[in-house]
Amino acid sequence: MTGEYIWIFFAANAKPTSMRRAAAERLAEEETVVTIDQPVSVLGEKRIPPLERRSKKIEEFKACWHYRPLHYPERFRGFGKIIRRINRGQLRRELDELVPRDTRRIICYDSPTQNNLVGELGEDVNVYLAIDDRTLTVGGDVIAGEIEAERALLGKVDKVICVSEVLAGVLRSRIPGGRRLPVHVLSNGYDERLFDPERKLPEPPLLVGIPRPRIVVTGHVSERIDWEGVAGAVNARPNWTWVFVGPADPEIPKKIGQFSVPTTNRSNGEDSPRILWRGAVPVEEVPAWIGHSDACAVPYRLNAFTRASSPLKAIEYLAMGVPVISTRVPSLEQYAGAIQWIEEGDGDSYARGLDKIMVTRDDAARSAARRAAVTNESWAIKMNHFRKMVLNDEP
Repeated sequence: MTGEYIWIFFAANAKPTSMRRAAAERLAEEETVVTIDQPVSVLGEKRIPPLERRSKKIEEFKACWHYRPLHYPERFRGFGKIIRRINRGQLRRELDELVPRDTRRIICYDSPTQNNLVGELGEDVNVYLAIDDRTLTVGGDVIAGEIEAERALLGKVDKVICVSEVLAGVLRSRIPGGRRLPVHVLSNGYDERLFDPERKLPEPPLLVGIPRPRIVVTGHVSERIDWEGVAGAVNARPNWTWVFVGPADPEIPKKIGQFSVPTTNRSNGEDSPRILWRGAVPVEEVPAWIGHSDACAVPYRLNAFTRASSPLKAIEYLAMGVPVISTRVPSLEQYAGAIQWIEEGDGDSYARGLDKIMVTRDDAARSAARRAAVTNESWAIKMNHFRKMVLNDEP
């Protein structure tokens, strides 16, 4: 396939640093891109907003739109199929208004529930972009109906791009009827324009005054975290302050509050909690949080969801040259020489890892080795691979 394309990404739940967003933004530097964001529920609006209010052209790119489609509720008994057809038809008509129909379309789907859209939106190539196992909760529990929906999706798309070999194996096992479907692996990367240790970044105001040594955990704070291991680490090494920064599930602040038993801050004699949550911050500020930490962590529980994942935070930490402790998520094994491994649920293991970091944290050679471990993991490089996987592979 040669020539120009229109790239369309379903990205309703895309994180600011996710592969979906990175692919959309990098491709938009040269080609036309539409990102389909969270739909507008018709029930939640007194007046149905027109297309011009639900679409926005992003001026810094050649041709990039963020677009929110209309959504009529589909769970009315006896009318679900009809309403689904209405939603699908409305979506296609509005896409035809946004971007010319005479240019070939590549659509990247990101959820099993989109299986009824595949082949219905005028696309020439359709891709399942799986950045996680979307059939599971972060706790590793199966979501009702999602495996069946994913099998239906895998029966229709032209190719799959996923973030880990473990997830690739799961997806291959779900391809229906012995169908030959290319399944590519492209692990997460980092934004080299942001996560650059040579940039001189001021200490974030919310981090100022937090006792050191401090260990920072960035990203979504949820039940994927190995809270047992973290709590054990706090008890074993109370001189370390754990700082979580990122959006949190509703029950998480209470959980952190229960773990945050005050201990004496040796520098000034005052009591200070050992686990803190500082909420979500703009992605542009995340490198400063990493750069002003003494270590960073990927303290994940090892369940079916996390084993299939590609923790973006680990790659960003290494790109900044900061010491990293992590449980043994399979996709991170390729960076084994740059990561201090810890055991899930074992506070003593965490403590030993932190002790080793304290000895070597200021070693410039080790910092350089961490950065070198992810030399080829920038989005600039990854997106070239992504484009080739989509365009150059024979179905």
